[in-house]
Amino acid sequence: MYREALLQRITEVVAPLLEAQGVELVELQLQQRKGRWHLRIFVDIEGGVSLEDCRRLSLEIGRVLDVEDLMPTSYILEVSSPGLDRPLRTVRDFRRQQHRLVTLFLREPAAATYRGRVAAVTDTHVILHDPPEEPLAIPVSQIDHGVVELEFK
Repeated sequence: MYREALLQRITEVVAPLLEAQGVELVELQLQQRKGRWHLRIFVDIEGGVSLEDCRRLSLEIGRVLDVEDLMPTSYILEVSSPGLDRPLRTVRDFRRQQHRLVTLFLREPAAATYRGRVAAVTDTHVILHDPPEEPLAIPVSQIDHGVVELEFK
């Protein structure tokens, strides 16, 4: 319970800071190891996240966490890109993958998967195109997550 409340409070403080800089907060992870908290913050920026972006954001976030006195003990802060194999979960995630090959894993029907190129994304559907098949509109509400398929040319 305490971890969830702390994670929520950190999100409330960090999200506006990142948003003001055009940075998307993808995920926060908070774990306690050997008496220290380990806070991982995954961010994304249009065009990709650089090492310099991570360094700069880490310094800014660290200052804010210290000023707000959010962390009860010493902690490790890690700011990182979510990576190529990050799960796609939001409409925004899918829009970024326009024209890329993805696999979607659905909640319903159980264990259903679809593979194809992201042809379009609306607020409610991801449209996959996998020639010679017709485009397929999949409701976002039915998607558990998706992954980008790496293509080698």
